[in-house]
Amino acid sequence: MATVDQHYIQAALNCATRKGIAAHKMLKDAAIDPKLLEKPALRIDGDHLTQLIQAVWAELGDEFMNCTKHPCKQGAFAFMTRHVLHYESLEAILRQGIAFYNLFTDDIQMTLVVQGDTATIQAEFRHPDCDPDHFFEEFWLLIWHRFSSWIIGKRIPLLQANFTYPKPAHNSELKYLFPCRHLFNRAGLSLSFKADVLSLPPVRTSRDLSRFLRDSPAGLITIPGDETSYRSRIRSLLLNQEHTELLCPTLNQIAAGFNISSQTLRRKLKQEATSYPKIKDDFRRDLAIEKLRSEKLPITEIARLLGFSEPRSFSRAFKQWTGYTPTQYLQLPIS
Repeated sequence: MATVDQHYIQAALNCATRKGIAAHKMLKDAAIDPKLLEKPALRIDGDHLTQLIQAVWAELGDEFMNCTKHPCKQGAFAFMTRHVLHYESLEAILRQGIAFYNLFTDDIQMTLVVQGDTATIQAEFRHPDCDPDHFFEEFWLLIWHRFSSWIIGKRIPLLQANFTYPKPAHNSELKYLFPCRHLFNRAGLSLSFKADVLSLPPVRTSRDLSRFLRDSPAGLITIPGDETSYRSRIRSLLLNQEHTELLCPTLNQIAAGFNISSQTLRRKLKQEATSYPKIKDDFRRDLAIEKLRSEKLPITEIARLLGFSEPRSFSRAFKQWTGYTPTQYLQLPIS
């Protein structure tokens, strides 16, 4: 986890103290030594910011962290992400997610604008006085950029970020969070990026999302990279097949589709600390768990869909993946 400027620790803390919550309680819940805040130049581990935001969410019962006129019940973001996960492209995901929040609250209104080769996410905070530190405005942009990058498995390079307020003292941190051109005192809050990424499909399963949400906001605070790009591209191929039954192409077929040799693809995957057999195994495991737990399909049907010759073969593989048989796994509490 990266370190963060103390501005964000103090701003997150202010979200709670404006509501009358004692600062020392929030700091204790986030395992932050109050003495650290007496050293303005000292950066703090991002894990502490994650814990502090989680503590504020829990104490206020408000995902908008007391930065809007009306609170947002906990679980709204998780509900939105689970709804949009299965749409076919990033553009569809963003439009559905934006539509969800525009219906859910009047305090934040959003639009996705595509002009030529540029896409822009625009957000209007109707009561900016509720967020005097502009903490949640910046966090809101961060959420949409990080979630979009995570769901397609590819860091989305930013072109421009517009802010409605003057250049702040923590501008250098903003450059770190949003590495692009910044404009201040603008009429609206927005992030712009190349529109070609809107056509990219999601590469995440419901199980991936469960892990992402369980650790939130850790995955939203970190800066995403082009994480395991060949792994993500292969998972995308497997996830977005037209066939009902999972068909795994050969490594040679995948390499040909990427216009590289199979030897090069093996080397690229090795550099990413993985291999094609491991990617297939991990994907089958995630898909099996999703169909078993979420879709509640019978074991015989899951075995068929995953390409196993018989249910017993699938059950053996499932136990190798998880340490449990499918029946035992269903009896475990959901994390």
